[in-house]
Amino acid sequence: MKRVVVTGACGNIGAHVVDLLVQRGYSVRAVDLDKAGCRRTAARWGDQVEMRFGSVCNEALVREVVSGVDHVIHLAAMVPPGTDVDQAAGYAVNVGATRLLVAACEAQAKPPRLTFTSTAAIWGRNDQVDGPRRADEEVSPSDNYSRQKAECEAMLESSSLSTVILRIAMTPPVAPGALSPFVFDMHPDMRVEFTHPKDQALAIVNSLVVDEEVVGKTLCLGGGARNRYRYREFMNMAFAAMGIPALPRSAFGDALFLTDWVDSETSQAILDYQRRGADEYFEEVGAELGRALPLVKRIGAALTPVILAHSRHHALEEGKKARIPNAYRAIATFRRALTAAKSYL
Repeated sequence: MKRVVVTGACGNIGAHVVDLLVQRGYSVRAVDLDKAGCRRTAARWGDQVEMRFGSVCNEALVREVVSGVDHVIHLAAMVPPGTDVDQAAGYAVNVGATRLLVAACEAQAKPPRLTFTSTAAIWGRNDQVDGPRRADEEVSPSDNYSRQKAECEAMLESSSLSTVILRIAMTPPVAPGALSPFVFDMHPDMRVEFTHPKDQALAIVNSLVVDEEVVGKTLCLGGGARNRYRYREFMNMAFAAMGIPALPRSAFGDALFLTDWVDSETSQAILDYQRRGADEYFEEVGAELGRALPLVKRIGAALTPVILAHSRHHALEEGKKARIPNAYRAIATFRRALTAAKSYL
């Protein structure tokens, strides 16, 4: 029985990776932070998984969890905007912890294979490129997160380990997303390639049973041509699924580099993982709202000014500026109504 360690095991992709590993009979050791949400996720595995709660920045924990395993799947990371809000913490989690992991794996009598998840942001600004991006293209990271991932890729390539680098396209969680100014900072025409987290997990787990095709390689994981969109188009699909009208172009910013389309033909041919589309994803997200979804759809049109109030880029007319405080009051009112509706339904 192969022994596998998964860091970031309770995260968006990690939890699905662990689910698959358990289903396929692997011996799984999972690592994630000691938080309430992580404990709730880990509870579903019971004694099928050896769960370790702690930080991957803890050198002693890292040495302990990689001892005697065959594979390490390194998913733990801090993502934007956290990597910009706390740059020191972002570097410690994304680079420092990876350095600890590489050293701990190299110190083993029989070093495990290390699979590392990188990002489709690593090529940098994409306004001068047609896309989709290829794994062999020169990278030009443009923000803290992509620079940290690029540093880790170089670290793995110079190590003595058998490594697999997977650059993943946009993979949102199956859950209603929280609105924040960051959501609106992306350019409306930025290329985004949706990939379902379960499909990403399938690719990662399938990679464990192939060697020559993946070891020492960098592969791009994406949802394929049918899942390629522009950012505003994708966001408006998300809003439409909840009955909210399309947002104007003025709601969005100018960040063009945070993701891209990827050439996933090679990875699909090897790993056979592309199963789901964005339409199915939005149905799942709607299902997460449960019986409250009809209520959200009924009041969806009225929420447009509330949503636009979160955008720092939207050019408000003079008459609308005075309505911003009212919009924030509307947010609180809507949340109370939704809570009441859920309890009633």
